[in-house]
Amino acid sequence: MKQLDTILGKALYWLIAGLMFAMAVLIFAQVLARYAFGNSLTWSEEIGRYIFVWMSFLGMATAIREKAHVALDILLQHLTGVSKKAVILFNGLLLLFLSGAMVTSGFYLVQYGMLQNSSAVRLPMHFVYSVIPFSGALMFYYTFREMAEAWKNAGGEKA
Repeated sequence: MKQLDTILGKALYWLIAGLMFAMAVLIFAQVLARYAFGNSLTWSEEIGRYIFVWMSFLGMATAIREKAHVALDILLQHLTGVSKKAVILFNGLLLLFLSGAMVTSGFYLVQYGMLQNSSAVRLPMHFVYSVIPFSGALMFYYTFREMAEAWKNAGGEKA
């Protein structure tokens, strides 16, 4: 399990870093084309927007993995025992519901995207939409793993 987490974590970091690099190069090329050559790239804004969407959704999964998402940390520091477990369970269930909804609705959106192409580059939209169920599945996995660890660790605390 730890090896899978390590591989997934590194792959996510490299993918997000690659997307950030691609976006920086794309924006630099757009600015260079506009001001140095007087002619802007018609497709750069669309590709940049799709790269940003991918970075955002993959970043959500990474934030859950790193426990950097918005959480109830202050409340959890003051709770112990059963009440702490209840808050962890409730928070985790909400995240599981959200990530499950992302997976389910994301698959429908991917199917709908098979009928669409983007306006500027004619990219099939299911490539863009596929990040939604993918990141939802990662979020589900990381949330479930985090809940199991927190539940196990909260059980050893004294009330």
